[in-house]
Amino acid sequence: MSIYIEDDLQFKTKNVIRNPDHDWFRETLKPYYVVTADGQYLFGNTQPGRRPDCAFYIPPEGYRLGKGQRTFDREIGLKLFDVIQRYLTSCRVLILEGIQGEAEYKTGLRMVISLENPHTAYIAWFGKLMIYPPEDGMDIHCWNYIVQERLPEDVVEEIHSFWPEFDPDEPLTLYDLTRMDEDHRRVMSLRVDYFGGAFKKPNLTMVWNRGEAQGLVSYHAGCTETRVLKGLSGTGKTTLTVGPHLHQDDACLGLLLTNSSDRVEKVQVIGLEAASYAKSEGLTSTSPEWPGLMKSRKKHPDGTREVVLAQNIDCEGIEYKIEEIKGHPVRVPRLISGERIGSLQCTRYEKAGTTNGRFIFRFDALNPDWQPGTDKWLKTEMLSFRRFDIFQPLIRITDPAMAVALDSGCETIITSAIGGKIPGTRVRSYAATDFMAREQAHQALLKLKVYSDMGLGQYTASKIEGGNLVFAIVNSGYVGEHNFEGKQRRRLDEKGHDIPKIDKATGKPALDGQGKPVYYGLGDKIRVEDTKRLVDLVENHRIKTWIPHPVFGEGYLLPSPAELEKDHGMKGYAERFNPLKYYSAEEYLELCKRDIRERTRHLSDLFSGQQGKEKLEDVIRVWERCKLPTPDEIRQFYKRHYE
Repeated sequence: MSIYIEDDLQFKTKNVIRNPDHDWFRETLKPYYVVTADGQYLFGNTQPGRRPDCAFYIPPEGYRLGKGQRTFDREIGLKLFDVIQRYLTSCRVLILEGIQGEAEYKTGLRMVISLENPHTAYIAWFGKLMIYPPEDGMDIHCWNYIVQERLPEDVVEEIHSFWPEFDPDEPLTLYDLTRMDEDHRRVMSLRVDYFGGAFKKPNLTMVWNRGEAQGLVSYHAGCTETRVLKGLSGTGKTTLTVGPHLHQDDACLGLLLTNSSDRVEKVQVIGLEAASYAKSEGLTSTSPEWPGLMKSRKKHPDGTREVVLAQNIDCEGIEYKIEEIKGHPVRVPRLISGERIGSLQCTRYEKAGTTNGRFIFRFDALNPDWQPGTDKWLKTEMLSFRRFDIFQPLIRITDPAMAVALDSGCETIITSAIGGKIPGTRVRSYAATDFMAREQAHQALLKLKVYSDMGLGQYTASKIEGGNLVFAIVNSGYVGEHNFEGKQRRRLDEKGHDIPKIDKATGKPALDGQGKPVYYGLGDKIRVEDTKRLVDLVENHRIKTWIPHPVFGEGYLLPSPAELEKDHGMKGYAERFNPLKYYSAEEYLELCKRDIRERTRHLSDLFSGQQGKEKLEDVIRVWERCKLPTPDEIRQFYKRHYE
């Protein structure tokens, strides 16, 4: 008996485990996890984050990839797929099937996962929670082949016969898009043991690519019933979205509804996932995600607990070790001799060696009314930046070109969530994602149409009038923390020494993911409660008075600090977030000039050579139109509005 996987690819039934239940995973994966005192299943793996630097694409003839997306030799790539598929037919494999998307737009997925290294099954268990279950008779449009173990020498030799440079010890993710016109996409991951790199990111890349090809807008975003909030990893999109109105925390599509004149009137938001793959860094019992992490405490009538899966998080009584299990080296959590397994320690990182600990919980853990297919119509679109200098806690944008420019260059510092890059590096990224597999100009032009057709409002005498869509940006970082070079400006004690931060959860000095001390800086942290309050105010149109930015003008608006303090309970807002508390007017202007230069250069480089670039010239040059004030005018502005 055989099971057909793709076209003429078939596997012997005796070698296949298909769509197993939780009990199968619990039993099979026992050597690889510990159960914490609160009931989470805790795993380890060697790679601390995704490796976009190891991802490549085989596009169709004439297809244009975007900036930063690297092509792979077509002949070699297709031969490699053939070799890996033949190898998998000789292995014991797990086949996991499911759906990403909701009733309005669904994509069928099939994952084929080698069990030669049984540790790889943890990826399937995480994946089982992340996607919607399969449906009878569903069509498969995307295939994902995952091989974590080192390939046998005979297979390596065969690959070397047509690709001599192949390194069997290095991770590789390869997308085959050559048959996308037939609605057929596939990906393989070799030597990738991080769930986000082998399962989540590859699947979303294919599903987003499919949606984009059919005229939908892709969002690396969380959503409620009326809002999407986009952000790069570590910028807080999950933290800012979770709560009683949570519907998605990472991945959506927008289905455009147009009138007879092809004018966009509405955007229907479609969620792609069934659960959150949330970051654990810094979580405490007061964090919005905490109820999801602790859902495992809930026991069902049969004595079993709600399934919450975690990886690479410090935990009382455990350490992480590399062990050889069933012939394969794996990183696993182990009980420390003489201790007991306790609770997860989300503010400690020494044992895990990364701040990118993760856990999975279903959305209904926080939103009891959550269910796929709930109507969601876009009324507010937000970006979450992570800046540490002059960027304010909230900006509202009414200029469609400026909105596309900011969306096309989301700003943050790199966290350990993305491998291959140094944490702390200041970067800009198109639409807060590296998940695209097409020219960025394609989606930028579509968004420009959405923002222009729906309208972002018009600034008139301190008010915003009209518009069917609110576009705003929040900063989840600091004001005044970094200098011009991006280095922390540290606070000193009376003896001139740096002041270390103390971890409130443990009472010990706080350490980063590399085990280095964390110090107090001179800036003011924009707290989660600050940002959540601002998100609520702007999306519910409760802020009445807006102020044009002194450099970027009437399309780039600041909320009135006086109104925030007087009417909305945000005491001390003006004093905390006045940039001239931290920088001179001259330094402030130099930072603005740097932003103008870097933003313009980023956009010009991003869209260079892409189809439709000429229609994006207003977007690319939007910052150069800004008129720079004098230092005295900057001082007068902040004295008038922030003092």
